Amino acid sequence: MKRIARGFALIVSAALTMGLCSCTLTSFSAEGALTAPKLSEQQSKIHKALINSVGGNITLKYPRNGENRSAYVIANIDDEPENEALVFYQYSSVINGSEGIRLNLLDTDDEGNWHSVKELAGAGTDVDRVMISYEGGSKTANIVVGYQNIGISDKTLEIYRYHSGSFDRIGSESYTLLEAADLDGDGYKNFITVKSSVDENGSPSGTTAALLRLGNDEINTENTITMCDNTVDYVRSTVGRLEDNSYGVYIDGINSKGELQTEVLFYRYGALQNPVAQRQSKLAPQTSRLPGYYCGDIDGDGVVEIPHTSVMKGYETIAPEDKLYRTEWRVYKDFYELKQKYSGFYSLSDGYFMNFLSRWGDDVTVKKDSLTGEYVFYRYTGDISSDMTELMRVAVQSKSDSQKLLNDGYELIDEKGQLDFLVKLPTDKREALIPTLDEVKNSFLIV
Repeated sequence: MKRIARGFALIVSAALTMGLCSCTLTSFSAEGALTAPKLSEQQSKIHKALINSVGGNITLKYPRNGENRSAYVIANIDDEPENEALVFYQYSSVINGSEGIRLNLLDTDDEGNWHSVKELAGAGTDVDRVMISYEGGSKTANIVVGYQNIGISDKTLEIYRYHSGSFDRIGSESYTLLEAADLDGDGYKNFITVKSSVDENGSPSGTTAALLRLGNDEINTENTITMCDNTVDYVRSTVGRLEDNSYGVYIDGINSKGELQTEVLFYRYGALQNPVAQRQSKLAPQTSRLPGYYCGDIDGDGVVEIPHTSVMKGYETIAPEDKLYRTEWRVYKDFYELKQKYSGFYSLSDGYFMNFLSRWGDDVTVKKDSLTGEYVFYRYTGDISSDMTELMRVAVQSKSDSQKLLNDGYELIDEKGQLDFLVKLPTDKREALIPTLDEVKNSFLIV
């Protein structure tokens, strides 16, 4: 097996407190941080101009998701060469009866001094995400902002444009989840929404995904497609490639059993496609797994892998809270197929995945050392509680403390930030299933 590329961080914990674009993730804003982020020199000038316009009684609001995570979004959004700034904030006391988000556009004058052009009221109490779109090659950008209100699942997408000195809201649309990707390959990002509907009695009537295009100061819905009918919430989306190199949106949702499952949206034959929903009885169970196991490009090749969990050997009759699981990572192939790419042990708490060697087959299981917290790999002999032959153990240690393990026979296999990932192999190599150090390195991923 070729060495697996690394350098990708998908999940550091099972909690829904971090994500690329989750619908239910915890907000980050200046009022919730221990210390507000330090402003750059440019942001400081923008902030001073903002305070001169609206006063100092404000709290900056930071987008929860997406690429733009700053309260200050700086970009060239009109047909002039200089950048403009969008700032999101909330008044610390009620102003004009509104407690919601405010969006302020600032620009520079001929001397390069920043000034406020216009303040608009946003459609919520928090910012979900901010995207800048130049669809169709226009020099004037569409500013796409998703807003949400705490405790309400549906969000509101609003579109703004800044042209000829006028800053205006040009459209609005509700959504549950919002993503942007160039699905049709024309070089410009499309907007994809997932939205739940209700009937005239207020009862749920299904969920659809739609591909939106922005043009002529309008939001145009090109087509829609049905989502899986057993999904009760959507928590995360990831943009990545399919095996044919086209882009797809991988959407992780919670199903009616409380499991995570993934749907894949892509553009084919002039329309949006969702093969998991189209073959739900076949494909949805193949993408189901425990909460916390999100899909992502775990090996850095651009193609997104979808995890599926099953009980590890020997844990079939163990209490649910003590079970360990084997994780299989699959990729979507055309004609409604999911193909296994990796299979092994994924430690959510330590943030690594060990792909099982092909020669291990079903003869290996994993136990947690109650004294050290390390995960230990054993030859499975039919009883998880009996003495088993140890094959390897993996330790995750801070760099400042890892030398003690190195002195005790551990070897460094990878590192990330201030963490070292180390393995200890038995010195007695008569057991055929004991891996070599190179085999461990080539099968180990920091996730």
